[in-house]
Amino acid sequence: MKKLKVKVFSVIFSLLTLFSFIIMISSLTSNYISRQNSISRVLNDISRPINRNQNVESVNPYNAIVPKDETRKIYLDFTIYTIILDENGNYKELVNNTNNDQINESDVKNIATAIIKKNDGNIHVGNLFLDKYSYVFTPNNTLIIMDNTSINKLLINQLGISLLIFILSEIIIFIVTNLITRWIIDPVEKSFEKQKIFVADASHELKTPLSVMIASAEAYFEDRNDKWVYNMKNESERMIKLVTELLDLAKTEREQDLIMETNNLSEIIEGSILTYESLFYEKKIKLQYNIDANINLFCNSDSIKELMSILIDNSIKHCNDKGKVIVNLSKKNKLVILEVKNTGLPIKKDDEEKIFERFYKVDSSRNRNSNNYGLGLAIAKNIVLMHNGKIFAHSANGYTTFKVIWNQK
Repeated sequence: MKKLKVKVFSVIFSLLTLFSFIIMISSLTSNYISRQNSISRVLNDISRPINRNQNVESVNPYNAIVPKDETRKIYLDFTIYTIILDENGNYKELVNNTNNDQINESDVKNIATAIIKKNDGNIHVGNLFLDKYSYVFTPNNTLIIMDNTSINKLLINQLGISLLIFILSEIIIFIVTNLITRWIIDPVEKSFEKQKIFVADASHELKTPLSVMIASAEAYFEDRNDKWVYNMKNESERMIKLVTELLDLAKTEREQDLIMETNNLSEIIEGSILTYESLFYEKKIKLQYNIDANINLFCNSDSIKELMSILIDNSIKHCNDKGKVIVNLSKKNKLVILEVKNTGLPIKKDDEEKIFERFYKVDSSRNRNSNNYGLGLAIAKNIVLMHNGKIFAHSANGYTTFKVIWNQK
């Protein structure tokens, strides 16, 4: 179970982390490409050739000449240095600096000289995290240098903020994943725990008659008394009953398709009651039944007969001496309601749901019969669920009632 929990947690955490990482990378990449394209557009615009035949209005330090009818955008968001080159392509002079701060021209000359030596293409944007400058060589024998320092800082700050957000999101993902894992594993853990209890209880129930049989066999070989043989016979019958109930329970819990058809539920219930009439008479228990005629239900008739057998047998076992059992079957709107009531000691409020669990037994006063293993009601519940119904138990006004409800949609 621990390995399963680790696997589920790892899968969910990895998927959510991957999703968060992809969002972060996509955001950073989108922003980086946007900045890169913006710089590239500015450099392209600045380096665009000018038709010198047009009327000249003023001198533009970016391209040296600006046409009268063409408006040039001044890119104040960027720090740009415009350098005039000589005939050999070497540094000649700095003609423009958009930086408000005073900068030493010799520093600009050193920067320009280093760029001229590389001269690796017309436009160079470079890595906006590492490269300090982007530049372009224009047709007018001019070098335009763009300072990337502010963009470097901005992108690095955004990267830092993104990483911080990613770390915080990982903490949130860890907490959420832990909650989701618990929510997923909890039913599995409960089922696994019930399975362990079931195996332990079944082993205990089988161990007891086997121990008696072995002890009786050993005793029989010593004194050849027939009572030991009878003990073995009785314990064998108990084992057969237990194994049969275990097989019935396994059959009802197995996800299989039952052969369903529309049956006359009224006739099935009445037939099941009549089967037990002699036992009611023998036990001196008064039987009363009120069954509405011709109530049909889409069901498996054999399973419904088994359900009735369990409920009636349960009511007889737990009915007080000279008590009373009442069976009601009615239909209200689309609801088909089956009730099996018996007088006797009530079920405690806390036990009303637990009695449908496998091997669950209430106090000994309600389990006088030694062959009661606590499997019958678990089987009954599975049968009801297979027929899309609900089963309840409660005690009130001197009666213990088992109610089954089917909703005919």
